[in-house]
Amino acid sequence: MYAQIWIEEATRDFDRDWTYEIPENLAGKIKPGCLVEVPFARRKQPVRAYVYKVSQERPASSEELELRSISGLLLPEPVVTPEMLELAREMRRRYFCSRGRAVRTMVPATVTKVGDKKELAARLADPAAVIGMLAEDELTSLGHIRVCEFLLVHESALLSEIRQACQVSSGVLTYMKNKGILEYFSQEVRRELDPANVIELPSQTIVSTTEQVQAVESINFALAKTEQGSLKEFLLAGVTGSGKTEIYLQTAAKTLAQGRSVLILVPEIALTPLMMARVSERFQDEVAILHSRLTPVERYETWKRILQGEKRIVVGARSAVFAPLTNLGLIVVDEEQDQSYKSETTPRYHAVELARIRAVLNGSVLVLGSATPSVETSYRAMEGRSTKLELANRVGEAGMAEVKIVDMRRERAAGHKSLFSRPLTKALKVTFARNEQAMLLINRRGFSTTIICNDCGQSLTCPSCDIALTVHKNPWQKDETGGHLICHYCGKVSPLPSECPVCCSEELGRVGAGTQQAEDLFAEMFSSASAVRMDLDTTSGRYSHQEILDAFARREYDCLIGTQMIAKGHDFHNVTLVGVLSADQILAQSDYRAREHAFQLLTQAAGRAGRGDLPGLVIIQTFQPDNTVIRTAARQDFPAFLEHELQFRKRAGYPPFGHIGLILVSGRRDDQVRKQAQLLESHLRDQLERYPASFGGTELLPFQKAPLARLRGRYRYRLIAKSPSREELTLLLRAADSFKRQKEITVVLDIDPYSML
Repeated sequence: MYAQIWIEEATRDFDRDWTYEIPENLAGKIKPGCLVEVPFARRKQPVRAYVYKVSQERPASSEELELRSISGLLLPEPVVTPEMLELAREMRRRYFCSRGRAVRTMVPATVTKVGDKKELAARLADPAAVIGMLAEDELTSLGHIRVCEFLLVHESALLSEIRQACQVSSGVLTYMKNKGILEYFSQEVRRELDPANVIELPSQTIVSTTEQVQAVESINFALAKTEQGSLKEFLLAGVTGSGKTEIYLQTAAKTLAQGRSVLILVPEIALTPLMMARVSERFQDEVAILHSRLTPVERYETWKRILQGEKRIVVGARSAVFAPLTNLGLIVVDEEQDQSYKSETTPRYHAVELARIRAVLNGSVLVLGSATPSVETSYRAMEGRSTKLELANRVGEAGMAEVKIVDMRRERAAGHKSLFSRPLTKALKVTFARNEQAMLLINRRGFSTTIICNDCGQSLTCPSCDIALTVHKNPWQKDETGGHLICHYCGKVSPLPSECPVCCSEELGRVGAGTQQAEDLFAEMFSSASAVRMDLDTTSGRYSHQEILDAFARREYDCLIGTQMIAKGHDFHNVTLVGVLSADQILAQSDYRAREHAFQLLTQAAGRAGRGDLPGLVIIQTFQPDNTVIRTAARQDFPAFLEHELQFRKRAGYPPFGHIGLILVSGRRDDQVRKQAQLLESHLRDQLERYPASFGGTELLPFQKAPLARLRGRYRYRLIAKSPSREELTLLLRAADSFKRQKEITVVLDIDPYSML
């Protein structure tokens, strides 16, 4: 017996199918998807590898070679399915990664760990001393502060759980241990899973609308006629509150009745508990949840049960697209337009693209749901590559919320300079007097956006990144005078300065507003009402999202203040007012997708109001009241926005009419990075000139500094290529990938990136 394997840590030079003999003691145990150890090259220790194929005949490509034998089988059962191995091959082609790296991205690290059930855990060596350090601003890293605050609440936790909950690396924990802040100990790991905390949903009678019935019938008809190798894709475009989730559930029930499995993707962890509750209520024990806040043990056990077929429905965020479901019949991508489906780490995959590939491999039906579909998905439907199903009306009596635009220029001219305009203040008072709830969106966390010297105009920037520092209040702080500065990119924390570092002036002013400032101002203006804040700073714990949403659903708070994580997917029937405190912040992005993202976020935020039987009101505050994006979002007029956006994209050659390739070169020394970018540009221009037939429509722009020219101490330059053909662009980026570079230099490749910074 012979096995073709992929080396897990293969580089570009040896990423290929390698043939090994299967020893007699492992005959019948080695299967596609198994994790094995093999001798490789001249290495003294065996290396890990994944089995791709098993056959009785020796592959022709290895006939003249002396084959070596597999050293051992690391896990008794495969860690991925044969279909996922084919997906890994496609990921290698699209996302410039090795086959082994693709499989490693799919499989949670704990699944491939071999060993006992003990893991290292940590606790604070001296909790009282840590409280004093926090009070005196002695900790200078946001990661250190998060770990300390987490362990003050939970007393102790596994290192892997702390890393995930606090979003820190192993190095951060090791540093804190060496400094005597943490102490490590060994802890038994329980393999039995605790029951998941699920939101209690209010009882309600489901009466499907005519539009819902027609959509379900169309999808069920496609489910009855699926075949491998073909794509049956639906765009479920429904206004906010039109009942898209009910369509997902009814078609999922049909899929299960056929003996097939279901995958439901949601864009953010904040939305997972709500979707999980709805799916669990309908399908009980057949549901599994996958997202990054699971502990390693939970992730391991969940993965194992999905792989063994015990769980036939998976709900999760982006990485759940890799769930090892077999006989997959239905894939749902809720809020398909959300940019969080795009990975910003290598491999830079897009979950919607991978869902489409899995649908083809399995003969599944793919349903992309959104109130504001992405421009690319909408264009696919216009071209007939997917079937559009429309839900033009809300479920319930209240209908769509009324939307008002407040011109903040007039507010300023009238002498009203508060973050809350007069119309919004009045509407909030009326809402609370009726015992109803409100939601306020401000898409900046922290207290102030930055600090600027009023004398010399210098803004305080991060010493490791070319980005302005953000002012954050300490949790125990009562006034605006204290606090600290945080870089939202590298996490560095520094105390507030008393004077300008350039001119030594004490005239330092705070500019811009964030969620903390909105929360403070709300408490000052509405003393009889209570508010809860939801942003990255208040949701670092494993269950923080769910705890905040549960409390708001129980009406323990009158107002929910937060960033974009409050704008999508939530369904609170007592919320009748939504305020967007600064629409201009949402528009201010240096990206060709900025208008699209702004329209989507404003429309989604507006959709949180009036979802029950009570009428809703939305107030959008802006200094650009005549902006096309704001006007069309206020009317929830997606066709008008799409027509305007498609005209702009066509003129510029942006997706869906063309493709963009991003090559980002970074390193510790500016001169080295600049030279590498220069050499790389010359190499690519040489390729374009040498092979005009292969790159006829491709344009390469001159290299330049990235908008974020320095990030986490690394200097950054970028090259941008444009082409009508994705194949041409992929070929050019492969040439960049194979170009020799210095060890200290990192090159990132991305096609149609969601961040150009």
